[in-house]
Amino acid sequence: MANPNNNNWMSMLVGQDIEPPLPQTVEEIPFVRQAMDFSSLNVDMPDIGKSETVEIRNKDGWKLVSEVYIPKGEGPFPVILYMHGGGWCVGSSEGVRRKTMRLAENGFVVFNLEYSLAPERPFPNAPEDVVYAARWITKNAKNFKGDASKMIISGDSAGANLSAVAIHILHGDNQAVDGGDLSDVKVNFSGALLYYGVFDFPLMIKEPLSNSGYVEVWFTRGYLGPNYLSKIQNPLVSPVFSPHIDKFPPCYLVCGDQDSLLSNTLSMTKTLTSHNVHTTVSIPGGFDHTFDYVEHKIEGVTPEIERLITWLKSVTS
Repeated sequence: MANPNNNNWMSMLVGQDIEPPLPQTVEEIPFVRQAMDFSSLNVDMPDIGKSETVEIRNKDGWKLVSEVYIPKGEGPFPVILYMHGGGWCVGSSEGVRRKTMRLAENGFVVFNLEYSLAPERPFPNAPEDVVYAARWITKNAKNFKGDASKMIISGDSAGANLSAVAIHILHGDNQAVDGGDLSDVKVNFSGALLYYGVFDFPLMIKEPLSNSGYVEVWFTRGYLGPNYLSKIQNPLVSPVFSPHIDKFPPCYLVCGDQDSLLSNTLSMTKTLTSHNVHTTVSIPGGFDHTFDYVEHKIEGVTPEIERLITWLKSVTS
């Protein structure tokens, strides 16, 4: 059963007990963002070969950058494009640095993307960033010991949404966002690793559970804007409605049984399997949102991490 609020998992992320106030206005989002500091998670960091930050795009003064983690060894290695969570409004690559370096430690070149955040850069800026990044990586992965022919797209929560949206665009609706100078670059994902994502906005609005307050302010008005009801069934918002589901690569979906977004994971699982997409779903017991961020704090998380790493290797071998 989902927990009644988000206090527990948010407290684990910031490293101290907190009672996050329910959002009241879109205008307060940038100030809340400053308080969501997850840097305390970056301890006992995984052992990798190299890390660096690269600029992927500069459009109208907006610089799209990514942290890149390169494994030890000669390569070429499979590639993962990763998007952090945060309701499209908060979060950063720093907050998922430890968990994504964990993937790099296991032989993947990981691009940990710092995509656009709302309300300053609302929909569809974030999907545009992810699509552009996927095309850029396809062209440039070899410069980072990566093999772009073996590319996974991945993310958690809002980042899982953006991952599925990018698949919809790049495997089907190729002109849905501004591709800029890379609009003709073809991208083919070998798989998608989707952690406790938002895939079905109408369902999330109907069953907000512990996300009540965040759904109304961050997820809808902050990200989608005041006329959000006209957008919630758009596949660029709710990929469960994509007409190109049959073109999705193999997918691994994971969500704890106490997570209020479990129904979204189950909805996406049903949609994928009904279109014969090779789908693995894992629902580990006793875990809430972002449980894998704190593998080093919670007993029992490591077996799930090992399962998904095994899956990643199987679809990129």
